[in-house]
Amino acid sequence: MLTFAPAGGAAPHYHGNTTASCEERRRQILHALREQDSVRVQRLAQRLGVTAVTIRLDLRALAEAGLVQRQHGGARLAHSAPPEAPLAEKRLQHRERKQRIAACAAALVAPGDKLILDAGSSTLQLARLLSARGTLTVFTNSLPIASELAHSSDIDLIVSGGVLRHASQSLQGKQAEASLDGYVFDKLFLGADGIDPAFGLSTHDAADASLNARMAACARQVIVLADASKFGRICLNRICALKHVDTIITDASLAPTLREQLAAQGITVIIAEHEHGN
Repeated sequence: MLTFAPAGGAAPHYHGNTTASCEERRRQILHALREQDSVRVQRLAQRLGVTAVTIRLDLRALAEAGLVQRQHGGARLAHSAPPEAPLAEKRLQHRERKQRIAACAAALVAPGDKLILDAGSSTLQLARLLSARGTLTVFTNSLPIASELAHSSDIDLIVSGGVLRHASQSLQGKQAEASLDGYVFDKLFLGADGIDPAFGLSTHDAADASLNARMAACARQVIVLADASKFGRICLNRICALKHVDTIITDASLAPTLREQLAAQGITVIIAEHEHGN
């Protein structure tokens, strides 16, 4: 079983070939791949202080987990996600799917719930439906979501502090994470740029990944909103393993094999069908 350190963790130093060092070494290999797209066996062996045979065994294990693609003399990262698009562009991508996903998510909200809405285009669609769900408390780091909910008298709105990230129109950093201190929420509605059964949830930005992990830690349920295009992708920054996810809401184009893999990990998969659309 492969294990990984949280996003943004420092690269450790290690010696020998124990089970623990094997796991750390494979994490180091993935870190190198996310920095430079492809790696060579000999260079990795020199960098990590092990033999080429050991590196080849590591690459084989990572390839079997679906995380890398083997190449002659090395490997490259598998299923890399495309570059991040600005929020205005994301809102237009798969719009109808996101509306159906948001409708399914809204059906999971009960009056009195205390929610976290992460910044994103799918969660913004959800925010537009919350005024009909009764009295709620909503925490968000998203300026568009905060603006959407600001006029609803039934919603107690908590907006995080932090530094503005223009691409997502969201607040992030240590102040944003500290804004969560002392709270326990019923449900976190979370987007992701990449979802991989072995690697977990990932995103393009390190500060976003750190804040998302903090959000997941203070919510009783983690509900991921993601259209099927996000699956099979691995982004630079890991949010968390899928063992921390309770429910994924997606669309009907998700491959049956992926549905089976998610269900095998104990995740409830909700498929947003057309009857939920607007």
